[in-house]
Amino acid sequence: MKGKDMDLTGCTFYDLKVKGRHNEKLYNETAWVCECVCGNITYATTSQLLHAKKKSCGCRRKRTPANALDLTNKRFGKLKVVERAGTLENGRALWLCRCDCGNTIVTNATTLRRGEVQSCGKCLVDERVNHAREVLMNDKTVDGVQVPLLTKKVRSDSGTGHKGVHRRVRNGKEKFEVSITVKGKRKYIGTYSKLDDAIKARKDAEKEYFEPYIKALKEREKEQK
Repeated sequence: MKGKDMDLTGCTFYDLKVKGRHNEKLYNETAWVCECVCGNITYATTSQLLHAKKKSCGCRRKRTPANALDLTNKRFGKLKVVERAGTLENGRALWLCRCDCGNTIVTNATTLRRGEVQSCGKCLVDERVNHAREVLMNDKTVDGVQVPLLTKKVRSDSGTGHKGVHRRVRNGKEKFEVSITVKGKRKYIGTYSKLDDAIKARKDAEKEYFEPYIKALKEREKEQK
């Protein structure tokens, strides 16, 4: 029988055995209640079954072929393989891996065996951040001042485009307030009517307050070479 009168009840399509007609349509098509060989119940349309577009409840993708390399429990860098996690469109096996940091990722066997993936990625970023912080605290600090921060670029949300120069409007008049922070303490430099004057005042303050620390770090690094 063809079309809407076709009855697939009792038929088997790969891992699916049709138990009966589903009372709702899927994708605007007649659907069937199917039992998978794994015991799960799933639903499939007539065309999915007849054209082998659906062969299981989904467990087939997670099964490892008999001739496939089993990476379960093997270690690759910081990653330990937990279980199979499906297959890519090109047939490559995917594996669920747990990183030493606790995070999990899914990747394919090729990248694991070639050493292209050796961690979840996040923990390596954290390690680089921590290392950079340690260098800043231990190697780039002079008398409690973290020197690289002195020459840090101006923030993108700056109203004037210059560090330590802030636009203020008082009594309808535009003014530019200049300040500088050293050892966590903010020093007021002055207020100026012109932006150019404010910028110059800030640069002069940097020479006075920042240059000694910058020069001291350069001298120390010279001695350590």
